[in-house]
Amino acid sequence: MRNMTLSSSVRQTFYLYKLLGLTNGATKAAITEAYKRTLVKHHPDNYPGASDIIKLTQHAYEVLGNTETRRIYDMFCQYILYNSDTTSAFERHVYVYPKPQWVTQKNDIVYVMDVSLRNMYHGKKTTVVTRDISVEIDLVKGMADGQRITYAGKGLKTPGHAPGDLIVIVNRVDYPFFKQLRSGHLQCEVEVDHKMAQGGGDVCIRHPSGNIISLELLPGEIPSPGHQKILAKMGQASSDKKQAGDLYVKFTIYFPHANVTI
Repeated sequence: MRNMTLSSSVRQTFYLYKLLGLTNGATKAAITEAYKRTLVKHHPDNYPGASDIIKLTQHAYEVLGNTETRRIYDMFCQYILYNSDTTSAFERHVYVYPKPQWVTQKNDIVYVMDVSLRNMYHGKKTTVVTRDISVEIDLVKGMADGQRITYAGKGLKTPGHAPGDLIVIVNRVDYPFFKQLRSGHLQCEVEVDHKMAQGGGDVCIRHPSGNIISLELLPGEIPSPGHQKILAKMGQASSDKKQAGDLYVKFTIYFPHANVTI
C-alpha cells in the first residue's frame, strides 16, 4: 500500500470510516456495502473529477476491509482521540501501511509493536529499529493489548526543534483463544461434550506461560452452557501490581447427535 498525506477535508479522527459514511463500530459487511455504494455514487461517468475520492475510497477499504490493518488503525485513532494535546498534530500525519509508524508534527514517533500474549505474560526486552531511530524497549510482564509506552526524547530529532517522544502501542497478534480482561485477568472458552458436562472428566489447556493446565471436572459441575470455573491467580501479572489475575474458563456444551454447540 502507499503513503498518503491527509487533505484538509479528512483531517479528523476515524476519517476513513467517515469517508465511507460509517462509524468505527461498523461490521465488515457494512464496510463492504458502503465501499461499493461509494464507488457507484462517485463513478467517473457521473462525476468526471472524482478520481481523488475514488482513490481515497479504495484506500479506506484496503485498511478497513482487512481485520489486522483495521485493528492497528483503530488503536492509532484511539491514541489521538484520548490525547488532546496531539490532536492538532494529526493534521500532518503521513498515514503508512503496512509499516506501523507515524511521525507527528511534534516530532513524536508512534510505533505499533506486534507482541505475542506469551511475551506479554513473561515480559521481554526488544529493540525498535526504524529509518529514524533505534531504541531498546522493555516490555514488562503483564502488559495489555493497546497499552502505550512513552520514551521521552526518543522520537525524531530535527535541527531547531526539541526531540519528540517515542510512543509504542502494544498490538497483540496471537492466542485468540484467550481474552485479556482488566487487572490481569484472562478468559478462555472450552468446549466439552454433553457426556463430560454430566459425568465429569479432564480438560487440558495450554496456558500463555507455556505450561499445560489440567482441569478435573466433577460430575454435574457444568450445570449449563456458559458456566465459568475460576482459577485463582492463573491469569497474568498486572503491570501495575505484583499479584497475578485470575483465569476464567467458560464452558460451552457440544451435542454431537444434533451437531450443536451451546
